[in-house]
Amino acid sequence: MNLVNRNNKLQCVNMEKDTLYKIAKACAFVIFADGKIEQSEIDAAKALFSKYNLDSVEGEKIVKQHLDSFIDASDDPKEEADYDLSDLEIEGFDSFEILKDLALIIVADNEITYQEVDIIHMLCKAFGLDAIFSSLAILNALKDKESISINLE
Repeated sequence: MNLVNRNNKLQCVNMEKDTLYKIAKACAFVIFADGKIEQSEIDAAKALFSKYNLDSVEGEKIVKQHLDSFIDASDDPKEEADYDLSDLEIEGFDSFEILKDLALIIVADNEITYQEVDIIHMLCKAFGLDAIFSSLAILNALKDKESISINLE
């Protein structure tokens, strides 16, 4: 294998790791938004990784690392979690499609909260999308739900 092929392969591996990291971080924000970590939300995140042919085991590990840092930061004001939601755009992926998938995570536990709606709006901005797409993503997630609890306090 020549040097050019090795460099291209290395670039692809790094791009895939970056994509997995960004999506896992976004999933962690969505899961943690309501202050509860539900298995149904973790399972929805794993389904998202599988949909994009990403390593769901590694993705779940990254999600849990972020969740642990969020929990530690919320328990100890001196701790800092990585709350940076800037520039989550992922080259080669449809940001709106990912946002819709993230919205599916917030309804996985059959409840939607103000904090979850807020985080979808923040993620929409981080993906470089117009704000209307956050509403469309949430409406899409709700369309097949027969029963859902809405807590917008």
